[in-house]
Amino acid sequence: MTVVRTPASATPVRSRGSVPRELLVFAVIGIASTVLHLGGFVVLRTLLATPQVANAVALLVAAVANTWANRRWTFGIRGREGVARHQLQGLLVLALTLAMTSGGLALLARVAPGAPTWVETGVVAVTTVAATAVKYAAMRWWVFAPRDSRSPGAGPEAAGSAR
Repeated sequence: MTVVRTPASATPVRSRGSVPRELLVFAVIGIASTVLHLGGFVVLRTLLATPQVANAVALLVAAVANTWANRRWTFGIRGREGVARHQLQGLLVLALTLAMTSGGLALLARVAPGAPTWVETGVVAVTTVAATAVKYAAMRWWVFAPRDSRSPGAGPEAAGSAR
C-alpha cells in the first residue's frame, strides 16, 4: 500500500493492497496478538480469582496493540488522523471476540467446573481463532475501509482527498 499526501489537505490517501498480502500480514499480527492475549491471560489468571476478568483485561491490551499494528502494517495507514476512530471501532470489534471467549469460558465452567488454567487457555485460544475471520472482515470493510466522497459517513476531509 502506498500512502500519498495531497498538498491541499495533507490527508493520507492510500491504495488498497492485495487481499492475499493483507491476509498474510493480518495472520502474522493475529498470531502475535493471540500470543500476547493468551500470555496475558495465563499471567492474570494466576493473579486474579476469575478467568472472566483475566480474559477481558488481557484481551483489551491485545486488542489495542492489534488495532495499531493492523492499521499500520496490514492496511498501510500512518499518521495520527483517524487514530481515535480506528481504536474505538477496533474496541467494538473487540466486543465480538470478548463475547465469544467469555461465552466459551462460561460454557466450560458449566460443563467442567474447576477446569485447570491450561484447559481455560485452550478454550480462549479456540474461541479467539473462531472470531478471527469476522474480525478481518470488519477491519477491512469497516474499520480501515478507504473513505471517499462517495462513501456514507465520509467527512469533508475525505471529499478533499478524493480530488
